[in-house]
Amino acid sequence: MSEGSGVTRLTVTDESVLRNEQVQRPKFHLVKKKLIPPKPKTKIIKRYFTSAAHVNEENQRNFKKEPSPFSYPNDLEMFAHKVMTKAWRAEVIKNELNKKAIERTNYTSRQNEDLLNRLYVKEPVVTNMKTIVDVDPEYFKAVEGRPYKEKFNYLRYKNVMRDLLKMKIMIGYREDDIMLIEDNIKTEKKIIEDLKERYQEYVNVFEEFLFRDHTASMNLLHEADLVSKLCNQKYEEFKAMAKEYSGLRSVLYGLEEKWRNCQMYQKFLYLISPISWRRENDPNLNKDKEFITVDAVKEIYNKYNTTEDKTLDELMDGFMKEYETLEAPKLYFTDPYQLMEIFLFMEMQNLNSLLHSEELAEPIEVVKASMEKARIEFDSEIQTLEESIDKLEGGILWEEERAKYLEELAHELINGPFKDLLINESLLDLHVYVEDVYETRIAQNDANLSMGEMIQAIVNRYRDELLQLDKLPVEQVAKLEGNAYMEQIKILKLAEDAKKQYQSLERLTLSIEKAFEPPFRKTGRQIKNRSPPLNPPKPLPPPPRVLTEAETDFLTFFTDYCEFSDDVRNYGINPEQVLEEVAEQVNN
Repeated sequence: MSEGSGVTRLTVTDESVLRNEQVQRPKFHLVKKKLIPPKPKTKIIKRYFTSAAHVNEENQRNFKKEPSPFSYPNDLEMFAHKVMTKAWRAEVIKNELNKKAIERTNYTSRQNEDLLNRLYVKEPVVTNMKTIVDVDPEYFKAVEGRPYKEKFNYLRYKNVMRDLLKMKIMIGYREDDIMLIEDNIKTEKKIIEDLKERYQEYVNVFEEFLFRDHTASMNLLHEADLVSKLCNQKYEEFKAMAKEYSGLRSVLYGLEEKWRNCQMYQKFLYLISPISWRRENDPNLNKDKEFITVDAVKEIYNKYNTTEDKTLDELMDGFMKEYETLEAPKLYFTDPYQLMEIFLFMEMQNLNSLLHSEELAEPIEVVKASMEKARIEFDSEIQTLEESIDKLEGGILWEEERAKYLEELAHELINGPFKDLLINESLLDLHVYVEDVYETRIAQNDANLSMGEMIQAIVNRYRDELLQLDKLPVEQVAKLEGNAYMEQIKILKLAEDAKKQYQSLERLTLSIEKAFEPPFRKTGRQIKNRSPPLNPPKPLPPPPRVLTEAETDFLTFFTDYCEFSDDVRNYGINPEQVLEEVAEQVNN
């Protein structure tokens, strides 16, 4: 047994005795166990989550004196709240960026950063030991308004705040609409009261107007009956006179036709009368002409032509004019047989004319043959002239192409070798150097000297300078040479300083351009989600199209549309519709 149990253990010798000899009662020795003195009982101190060793009333964080992050300002303080929030956020971001990467905080660590300072509660003074308070009554006041211990969803918070702002804006718009509607209702009530006051007056005036109108209408009806009776009487008289007029008109037309026929017969008898008698008795004959032409005969007959539709008044006027100027008719013929003799004489003249025309047929054929020959010769001459004109035209075209080719060749020579010889970069540089040396050492090039003349002047001046240097002592020449070298060194130093300043200016310009450029965004491969996102971002809708002129005029002159508060969809206009579809609708 163990020593601590209080029972002795048998040794080896005792066991052998028990085997060989009789069993004897063993002698037990009781040994007292050394008791370890108990540790003093530790004093139990009640520790709470709201108590900390390094936190007291001086360094605790009193959240009641700080502005609540969950409060929303009123409309008047909205702008100031936005400005201060932006400044606070910028300061927090600046402090976070100044820290090391391992020391920076996130949403979770920022909530637990000063938790003890925020939840500190002063330990109450115990006046009565009989009561035990397991939970500090101030604990719930300290944690009041504290966010839940859950993962902060920034997107949901932003959406909630956006919805709240939208709701406030909509409430403001609705309140403005309510006030406007109330004002309109008051105005309409006043208008209705005025209308009620004037209604009876308008009714009386309208009844009086109806009475007067009825009286005037009855008088007009009575007068209309009288006038209609008179019209019927006049119409009967008109029909009788129209019947009489139509009879007289038909008689006049018949008489006019007989008169025209008689005049034509008279003119015909004048035409077949002898010319000697006509010169004395025919008033229509032109006595200045020796012969009577066919045109004159046609004019006489056209005067009595009936193709034109003439009115009765025109016929009467023509008859009256002819009757006033008409003389007593005189005829050459007194017997109808005389007309037969005239007709036989005319027939004989026609036969003689036919014989004469047959005699003239052969000379006419000769004239036609000569005309055909002249036409053929004229055509050959024209063809010869056309061929010569074509040859001249080909020569002119060849000369024009030759001139164009020579012009292109001249341009090629001017823009090629001549240009290289005249405005080559090395030649221009040499000309600039020579002119600079000439203007620096000799005089200004006001006379626009050529490069050869300037080189010749520089050579002459250089020769004169060398002759003058030969006349001077050697020590003075060496001193002047050293001064010249020093001036060149100064000029080179100034050029190097200017070059450095120019380079620094270029670097400064480049840095300013980089500062004004948008920040660089590293573009990597797109992260592939293992599962579709819960709330994928919606694609941005395309911007609304510009309203047409007709739509703008409609909204401006025929509706109460406001550009800043109303939606054009409420007025039957779709801003997402393509302009081509709008044009088709307008055309239809």
